[in-house]
Amino acid sequence: MIESFKISNVGNKTELEDIIQQVQSIFYTSSSLKEFSSAERKQAFFKRWCGDYISLYPDQFIIMREGQKVLGYLSGCTDSSFALVVVEVPGFSLFSDLFKFYCAHFHINFHPDCRGRGLGSQLVEGYCEELKKMGVTGVHLITSPDAANIGFYQRLGFDHVVQREFNQMTLLFMGRLLK
Repeated sequence: MIESFKISNVGNKTELEDIIQQVQSIFYTSSSLKEFSSAERKQAFFKRWCGDYISLYPDQFIIMREGQKVLGYLSGCTDSSFALVVVEVPGFSLFSDLFKFYCAHFHINFHPDCRGRGLGSQLVEGYCEELKKMGVTGVHLITSPDAANIGFYQRLGFDHVVQREFNQMTLLFMGRLLK
């Protein structure tokens, strides 16, 4: 049976460590960056894009699991302006002018074996419903224009698209108003 739950609801330390280890594996498998100059840099990369969300926003870090196997996760934040201060995500500030309309953001990753089953859509839609109940009016994500996930986000209604340059690469902001 597939279940979704917030990481903040995991009370057992051993279970939490196992979940985080599986999240880490999915994170590195899904990342476009595969090589690191040191173990410290690899860990810092995880911390920046995932670990900080576990620590700072555990009520918005949602795990999807079947039995004891983590299939995927969504790490969210309702206040992207505040996240600029506490989570140092490169290029994020380029889009700060859009945060007043799309104040929440998220990252989502699934193990490659679990993609194409509609699970990611369920997780995103569930998160958007939760945001609406909290009074959040818009959500966004940032990806690259050549990413394979663009069609996925478009199908989910992320139709406000803005491209900007950062460090000789193009970043793509995709926003969705929550009505």
